[in-house]
Parts: sequence; structure tokens; C-alpha cells
Amino acid sequence: MNGQISCNLSQLTIAQVVEHILASGRITRTDQNSLRCAISSEEIPPSPEEIRQIKGVFNRLQMGLLKVMD
Repeated sequence: MNGQISCNLSQLTIAQVVEHILASGRITRTDQNSLRCAISSEEIPPSPEEIRQIKGVFNRLQMGLLKVMD
């Protein structure tokens, strides 16, 4: 695997991906890739609110509040 991420044209926003992750209580490889694509696809840097949402996902991961699925 070369580490490349394939982002499709019908991308989700950061907020949509984060909402899905938090609602499901788990993060899958697909969710991880979707979040990376959402972050990298925006032409402007993430807003303070988007950064807060992303940090919230990482904090929940560190606390063990999200299940990591493959």
C-alpha cells in the first residue's frame, strides 16, 4: 500500500464526517480517510469550529470513548 488516499468528488464536510463518527461511537478506516479528505480538500484552512470538532474526535479516541474499527 502506498499511503495514497483516494478522495471521491462527492466529499463530505468536516462537520458531516465528525457528526457521523460521534453519532456511531466508532471510527472506521473509511471514516478516517473521509476526515482526511475533508480536511485536505478545503482551499482555506479549517475554521476554529472545525478544528474544535477534529480535536473532539481525537480527545474521545484518547479517552477510549470511540471504538476503532477496521
